[in-house]
Amino acid sequence: MIFLNVKHFVFLLILGTWSISARGAFHIVIDPGHGGIDTGAVYNSIKEADLVLTVANRLKTLLAKDPQFLVTMTRAHDRNISLPDRVKLAEQSKADLFVSLHANAASDKRAKGVEFFFQNNLPPDEESLYLASQENQSALNARDLHVISGGDELSKKGDVAAIVEDLHRQNRMLSSLRLTQTLTNIWENDAAAMQATIKQAPFYVISKTSMPSVLIEIGFLTNPKEATKLKNNEYQRDLAEKIYNALVSYKEKIDNSAAKNLN
Repeated sequence: MIFLNVKHFVFLLILGTWSISARGAFHIVIDPGHGGIDTGAVYNSIKEADLVLTVANRLKTLLAKDPQFLVTMTRAHDRNISLPDRVKLAEQSKADLFVSLHANAASDKRAKGVEFFFQNNLPPDEESLYLASQENQSALNARDLHVISGGDELSKKGDVAAIVEDLHRQNRMLSSLRLTQTLTNIWENDAAAMQATIKQAPFYVISKTSMPSVLIEIGFLTNPKEATKLKNNEYQRDLAEKIYNALVSYKEKIDNSAAKNLN
C-alpha cells in the first residue's frame, strides 16, 4: 500500500513538473564536452572540444530564438570544466533537460555514424563501457564521487524516500530513452543523414544529473568521410538543426502527455 501511495505521489510530482514546462520556458542545459587542456579526440586538424563547442553554439542560437526554451551552456569558451562541475551547474539551473555533445573516435577507421547514449539499468556492453571510461577519466576522484552521488545522506533515507527516489530515477531513464528515440526519428527521416543508433553507457554526466539527459556522439573524427563532413559549416548547422527539431518534438510530446493526464 505504501508503494502505491508513493508511486501516486511521484506521478503527481512529475505531472506538476510537466505542467510547469508546458506553461513556461523549457530549460535545456547544453554541455559541449571537453575543453581547455582536455581537447578530447583529435584527428588531423580537428579537435573534438572545438568542434562540439561550435555545434553547441549553433544549437544555442536556435533555441534562444524560440521563446518556449531557456538555454544554459556548461561552457561557452575553450576552457576546461570538470564533470562534477558540469553536473552541479545543471542541478543548480534546475534544468528540464541535459544534452551533452561529443565527437567519436575509433581504432577502426570504418566506424561511422551518430550515436545517442542514455543511462539505464541494463549492463552496458564492453564497447560502450570503454567509451564511457574514456570520457569519464579526465575528472573524478573519490571525494567528487562521494559528494555528487549523495554522500552519507543516502544512508539516512527511509524506505519511503528510497522508493520515491527509485521511481524518480526510473521515470528519468524512461524520459531519456524517449528523447533518444525522438532524436533517432529525426535522423531516420533524412535519407542523406549518417546512420544513427541508440546505446546506453554509464557516462558520468548523464548518470549523475537528476533530469532526463542524453549524450550525443555527432560522428567519428577517425572516419575520413565523416571528418570531412564535420569540418563543414553547413553540416555543422544541419546537425544543430536536427537536434533542435528533436527537442521541439520532445517538448511537444511532454506537453501533450501533461494535457492528456490533466483531463
